[in-house]
Amino acid sequence: MGLRRRYLFTRNDRLRLRYALPIAATFMMAGFSMSTVSLGFVSFEWPSFTSNKAYASRVAGDEGGQGSSSHFANADDTLISEGIRQAAMAMKKPERPRFYEVAVSKGGTIAGAMQEVGVNGADAYYVVEALSEFFDPRKVRAGQEIALHVDPVGDSDIHFEKMVFKIDPIQDVIISKVDEDKFEAKLEKKKLVEKTYARLVKIQTSLYGSAEQAGIPAPIIAEVIRAYSWDVDFQRDIRQGDMVKVLYNVQETEDGQFASYGDMSFASLTVGGEEKPIFRYQMKDGRIDYFQADGRSIKKTLMRTPIDGARLSSGFGMRKHPILGYNKMHKGVDFAASTGTPIYAAGDGVVEFAGNNGAYGNYVRIRHNGQLKTAYAHMHRLGKGVNSGKRVEQGQIIGYVGTTGRSTGPHLHYEVLLNNAQVNPNRVDLPVGEALAGAELDRFKTMRASIEQEYAALSGNLKVASRQSSDDTANLRP
Repeated sequence: MGLRRRYLFTRNDRLRLRYALPIAATFMMAGFSMSTVSLGFVSFEWPSFTSNKAYASRVAGDEGGQGSSSHFANADDTLISEGIRQAAMAMKKPERPRFYEVAVSKGGTIAGAMQEVGVNGADAYYVVEALSEFFDPRKVRAGQEIALHVDPVGDSDIHFEKMVFKIDPIQDVIISKVDEDKFEAKLEKKKLVEKTYARLVKIQTSLYGSAEQAGIPAPIIAEVIRAYSWDVDFQRDIRQGDMVKVLYNVQETEDGQFASYGDMSFASLTVGGEEKPIFRYQMKDGRIDYFQADGRSIKKTLMRTPIDGARLSSGFGMRKHPILGYNKMHKGVDFAASTGTPIYAAGDGVVEFAGNNGAYGNYVRIRHNGQLKTAYAHMHRLGKGVNSGKRVEQGQIIGYVGTTGRSTGPHLHYEVLLNNAQVNPNRVDLPVGEALAGAELDRFKTMRASIEQEYAALSGNLKVASRQSSDDTANLRP
């Protein structure tokens, strides 16, 4: 509907000032030619509507003596109304966002991050209070992202509507505003699916480095190392060109986000041309172990290397002592590693000594049976709960690498004692572990065949992954 003329002009036919500037801006943006209209104390450029059809028609009507003041007024009203509409659109402010993704700053809080985008303090307080039902807000990490849904009000205020807080890839907490001071929190859990991955890696430098380059996750690599530690010395037995195969499970959300690693069901390590496959098997009594293809446990009485990723720095036998300066029998083996590297119990047993032991520094000795003991020296600190008389299990962390006692740098000094005399750990005759028999062996063989078929199916299109082939490794990442 057109506006009446008196709303725009004074009795002296001067355009009211409140409309002058917006309309002028609109016509100038539209590219009209201008003529000057006096407003008393300012001048205003008024468009000459020479190209406007309504104006042309009006002029023609006047010249022919058929124009009317009503027609003239209606044309003006239409043009002026359109000008005001365009001016309003040109001056309209952009809509403020209704959704924000904000991150908690270092040393910041969830409430603080919300208030930075305009959520008032009371709403932020109630949101954090509701969130605490499922998550301790004090444990929030720097960089934690928060999704906020809001309703903008005025130029600066916003009304809180909803917040989504991701606890982990599986769980989201959704907080909604129900009333002025009532907020509800709901925990949503995503469904998980289990996926199985097969990997094939050619070792170029170390097992750990090559496997990592091929996309095998660190927890799975560590499991391979622990499983084979009973039978393989990873510092001396592994050579360039050796191979490793592995089959493992991963828990993922339905949209493909990683949630957690599952079990390693199969691995095969080729050392010096000899393939050593092992299979994860749960026995009828609930015990789980890794078994070789013939049903014999991969575990020996003692682990060969009770530490991950260490370098053998000194062997068993006579040597020039690095501190004392003269030849002296070295009655153990040394593994160089960075301070804090975990040290594992080489076998099941009872802690016979735990504490400071002179030149040995922080020291633990474990009795495994009536004849066999192991000792661990120069530790940075002992493992939690490792005290004299305590029972420990094979693979349990009993301490961490350090350089206490008579030591030139961080390393583990490891000894094997047979009938209380130190012997070469690499030459002691270790008895084999459990061997399956009867119905248990039949069950194992059936399971083994199923795993072999699964690996063959999943690895059918795999290339051998190595650090020298970027095309191979790109296809192997989960």
